[in-house]
Amino acid sequence: SKESTLLLTQYEGKVIEDAGVIKMDFLGLKTLTIIRDALRMIKANHGIDIAIDEIPLDDEKTFGIYQRAETNGTFQFESPGMQKHLRELKADQFGDLIAMNALYRPGPMEYIPNFIKRKHGLEKIVYDLPEMEDLLKETYGVTVYQEQVMLLSQKLAGFSKGDADVLRKAMGKKDRVMLDKMKGQFLSGTSERGFDEKVCVKIWTDWEAFAQYAFNKSHSTCYAVVAYQTAWLKANYPSEYMASVLTHSGGQIDKITFFMEECRRMGIKVLGPDVNESSFQFSVNKEGQVRFGLGAVKGVGEAAVDAITTERGTNGPYANIFDLMRRVNLRSANRKALESLAYAGAFDGLGIQRAHFFHSPGEGKATYIESLARYGQQHQDGADSSQVSMFDMAEGDAAIPEPSLPQIEGWSALEQLH
Repeated sequence: SKESTLLLTQYEGKVIEDAGVIKMDFLGLKTLTIIRDALRMIKANHGIDIAIDEIPLDDEKTFGIYQRAETNGTFQFESPGMQKHLRELKADQFGDLIAMNALYRPGPMEYIPNFIKRKHGLEKIVYDLPEMEDLLKETYGVTVYQEQVMLLSQKLAGFSKGDADVLRKAMGKKDRVMLDKMKGQFLSGTSERGFDEKVCVKIWTDWEAFAQYAFNKSHSTCYAVVAYQTAWLKANYPSEYMASVLTHSGGQIDKITFFMEECRRMGIKVLGPDVNESSFQFSVNKEGQVRFGLGAVKGVGEAAVDAITTERGTNGPYANIFDLMRRVNLRSANRKALESLAYAGAFDGLGIQRAHFFHSPGEGKATYIESLARYGQQHQDGADSSQVSMFDMAEGDAAIPEPSLPQIEGWSALEQLH
């Protein structure tokens, strides 16, 4: 291994279980980080600690999101195809979400219309044997899960739990040889229990046809729980949830635009970056509006944002641009970062128009933002040095004159957009 002195060996997936080793898959999930960051924002803004694994699974507002298919930005249920089915399904219990999650895949998708019709009583629910009802009732008579096949084989044919698991694997992998062997075992088990052979042959044929599609219910349930948690947050704390989704959209402009549109549809304002309100990531202000993160501005590094937010947290908001230049560590927030922030409108709240920052009195002369940075640097150098200067007799900050604002017209809306 490159990372350590350990010797490693590799098995192929198919072989490893026969060698007596457990095969495990480890998946990372960005959604868990989105949930965590939303919970942190809720705690900061509302002072509420939410134990996300203890939220009620029957929240009406959350099911409202699924019934209206307003699932953009939530987990697992956001594709246009899934949204179309959700509008028809009108899910009103958690089990519906587990089933949809399992059915919405190539193959079993063709059963979704039947599933929906049966839920709403538009299609008769038929069971081949009355004994099957208690295991197929939750999915309206449609076999959706591997666990249903496993439990039915135990109930109808007396399979052991081990046999049922072998059957699940054989069906999932379409292992013909094993399936033919188990078919005999199934039919002899059902005839011993007095079930009609014709009906049992039909049940077996049905299983063979779509048990290859049957999904693992425990897997679908775990995903549905995480999905439901995201929808619950979106329904109950929309601003904090969407701010977290925006933060974790990987800096892709098309995704950020898509989620900003979703915020607009939800009636949440997304405001531009602001040195007195924004943090590094997207955040939510006191009015419940989403603020762009300073870190989302191109050309502004983490060190610059850290310098601005730490100073603001310690000594309060910036009164004006001169106050900011005097207080922020300009070695961390360099000229490039300051210019990027000015272009993005992060200084708009300080009452200076963007055009002013980039105005230069002539060819080769410093722009206003460069003059401001020089002013700030001189002030900080003066504060750092213990030399007695000729300005010491003057009153504090008045010692170094503030650069005067250029007398120019602001940019037109079109120039500002560029």
